[in-house]
Amino acid sequence: MRKAAAFVALVVLGWTVWDTGADPVRLAHGLPWIADFVRRMLPPDLAVLPATLLGAVKTVEIALLGTAVAAAVAPPAVFYPARTVLNLFRSVDTLVYALIFVAAVGLGPFPGVLAVVAYTTTSLAKLYSEAIEGIEPGPVDAITATGASRLQVLRYGVLPQVLPLFLSYVLYRLETNIRAATVLGFVGAGGIGFYLQTYLRMIDYPAASTALLVTVVMVMVIDGLSSKLRAQLV
Repeated sequence: MRKAAAFVALVVLGWTVWDTGADPVRLAHGLPWIADFVRRMLPPDLAVLPATLLGAVKTVEIALLGTAVAAAVAPPAVFYPARTVLNLFRSVDTLVYALIFVAAVGLGPFPGVLAVVAYTTTSLAKLYSEAIEGIEPGPVDAITATGASRLQVLRYGVLPQVLPLFLSYVLYRLETNIRAATVLGFVGAGGIGFYLQTYLRMIDYPAASTALLVTVVMVMVIDGLSSKLRAQLV
């Protein structure tokens, strides 16, 4: 059985390699072009640094506001009927939501915020529901046995178990939303992606490299801070 499964897996893998045109030789031939592209991006154009920093701030604002709103909206969606509906919406990527909201409300950071809210709400609702389903029944039963009300059981038996997980999930989504908001500018949803796209279209590679460097630093800083906070919560 294992040999048959391994054989099928190899056949499927071989088919995907052939069907996608994955060719290491083509990649090797393209390496000089990649090196030439990197060479054109050096040295970075620091004259555009103020503009790219402003774009980075907008990106953080989009991710922060979108994540905060989604974290507040997601708890009511953990109930089964809402979860069933949200499973459909979670299959749509943030970039697709951004395209829809750009068409609906126009260009700028606002459609980016709406896109982050739409996708993050569905993701957090799933994570919240899994955290609630995984709580230990012992503390809940013990508090219930004392004659506590439902509100007291929720306050002292459920929330202490799930709240750290909720906060950890929100911070994790903030990390991923920072990366997602970076790309949203390519479809007109604001942030540093808009500047990066503009510089690339203008074939201003040194300016584009500045935008890329700012993006890398921004993501690394946010990831580092978020990881430290999540380590303290869980």
